Amino acid sequence: MRETSDRYRHLVELSPDGILILHDGHIAHLNPAARRLLGASTPTHALGQSFVDLLQPEGRSSARHHLAEWLKGSATPPFEAQLARLDSVHSGGPCPPLAIVDVEIAGAACPAWNTVNDVNDVNNVSDVNNADDVDDPRAVQIVVRDITSRRRAEAALRESEERLTLAFAGAQEGVWDWNLETGVVVYSPRWKQMVGYADDEIEPGVGAWERLLHPEDVARARQVNDDVTHGAGTYEMEVRLRHKHGHYIDVLSRGYPVRRTPDGPVVRIVGTHLDLTERKRAEATLRESEERLTLAFAGAQEGVWDWNLETGAVVYSARWTEMLGYAQHEIEPHVAAWERLLHPDDVERARQVHDRVAQGEPTYEGEFRLRHKGGHYVHVLSRGFPVRRQPGGPVVRIVGTHLDLTERRRAETERARTELLARLVFAQEDERRRIAREMHDQFGEELTALTHRIAALKHVCGSSAEMQEHVAALEQLAQQLDRDVDQLVWELRPTALDDLGLRAALANYIQDWSKRVGIPVELHTSGLLHDRLPSETETTLYRIAQEALTNVARHSGAANVEVILERRPDHVLLIVEDDGVGFDVGEAAPTQGFGLLGMQERASLVGATLQIESAIGRGTTILVRMAAPDAPETADREAADHV
Repeated sequence: MRETSDRYRHLVELSPDGILILHDGHIAHLNPAARRLLGASTPTHALGQSFVDLLQPEGRSSARHHLAEWLKGSATPPFEAQLARLDSVHSGGPCPPLAIVDVEIAGAACPAWNTVNDVNDVNNVSDVNNADDVDDPRAVQIVVRDITSRRRAEAALRESEERLTLAFAGAQEGVWDWNLETGVVVYSPRWKQMVGYADDEIEPGVGAWERLLHPEDVARARQVNDDVTHGAGTYEMEVRLRHKHGHYIDVLSRGYPVRRTPDGPVVRIVGTHLDLTERKRAEATLRESEERLTLAFAGAQEGVWDWNLETGAVVYSARWTEMLGYAQHEIEPHVAAWERLLHPDDVERARQVHDRVAQGEPTYEGEFRLRHKGGHYVHVLSRGFPVRRQPGGPVVRIVGTHLDLTERRRAETERARTELLARLVFAQEDERRRIAREMHDQFGEELTALTHRIAALKHVCGSSAEMQEHVAALEQLAQQLDRDVDQLVWELRPTALDDLGLRAALANYIQDWSKRVGIPVELHTSGLLHDRLPSETETTLYRIAQEALTNVARHSGAANVEVILERRPDHVLLIVEDDGVGFDVGEAAPTQGFGLLGMQERASLVGATLQIESAIGRGTTILVRMAAPDAPETADREAADHV
């Protein structure tokens, strides 16, 4: 082990690459090469330094990522960064250029690093592999290689390649080398491939070129050649060459003359052939295609249409026809299809939009109704962009899109319905509150007066047994009436809900409900002791709990019920759970009135979600969850209690 350790230490110390061991991201060990690379003045100068902080800012994020991956044991490839040498770091200013070193960094976890070793003993390399050391998952070994020279070479290579690219700016296709003294022409494989021939099917002479050249281009080719021999700087022309299959291809032939002496005759021309066939074909349609795409998709999220105003032809995309329920072949490519599908009431508005565009309006935009194949109408937003052949000229085309507004309209309708329902429900609660208070005040006052009158009557009757019996009956009737009024007021709107909050009101209701129906109920609450929710939220949760318990009493056959009301940091939770007969949620239809559907609608009014979990024979759980409103600073933080 000691011999192996010595060899390893010797290997590390003689390594031309910097080898470091990082502990918690700080340098705990480094070899001589690393000290030189870092510019450490002494063997201990770099110890304790954050390795990531020695890197230039743009490389630190990558370094942190790689260190984390290496610590996890991941085989992450090396990365490159720039290192600031310690001997040229000056506080308050940037490093001088020579202080920045380009480095490549590789690493791996070093679990056998002993944290109890003296990290200041930089020669104690053998301790790294000591079998008695304690594994430390925070250590990583990295190898840092100076790649400054390589970077300079790469930069020089890129510059050289750029110069070469510029020198052969036209050489994107076949290359040819024409010796004017011998008539020999070397054609590259790509040159021959462009005209459809194999490498051995074109002889290496100027005769191949002359044989393939279009007859009408011979004179022009000869003239260009004469110009070059008489001093023209470049050889360039567009010609047509006959393909092996018989058709002609357009090529751009560009060459550079070569002279033995600066003023001597041209002895060679080296050049390229660029196949222009596809470019020529594409140029005719490219401008139109690019313009169409740019205009069509400027606001396109749906079906695209292209209307030629001169011919009346309209190209409808597959998505356009699909929006209206048609296959593409079922819509004729003409404006008549649009006119036939347009709602009669929208015809005049469509004509006005078109007229405004013809008069100079920069965009075509309007909402229309188009008849679906199924017979109903689809609301669409039609947006188009006029095309003119010349600025200020007449509009010859309009290219645009149709955006299906059906879902938006449905959402708007649903939102309006929800808002109306909310107003109705909360108006109902306000009316309940008003009636309950009036009943409490009115009947309470009258019942108090009645009680006083009965007491006076009882005093007047004296010792008459018969009268005392009647008075006692009146007294019992008044007491029952008082209880009935209290019950009715409580059912209309429990005063505890307004005065004490949801927690207290729900506790009172559950206690009374349990006595009335004979089913034990456990209430678990957390939060909401001093912290109130908005009035509408408290009312909604109270009514949902009330309806859920009503359903339990009517349908569940439960022996026990649990109610949970919690306010957590991010949400409020209400759960009503019974151990009754349950039901199949998938087959259950929404009940009428304030049944399951009513509870769901109430929940949606305050932004809550309501889930129903049930199965035959396994009870039912109603779960209401909503985001908690911002809690005040005095929000209640008490532990959960059990009622």
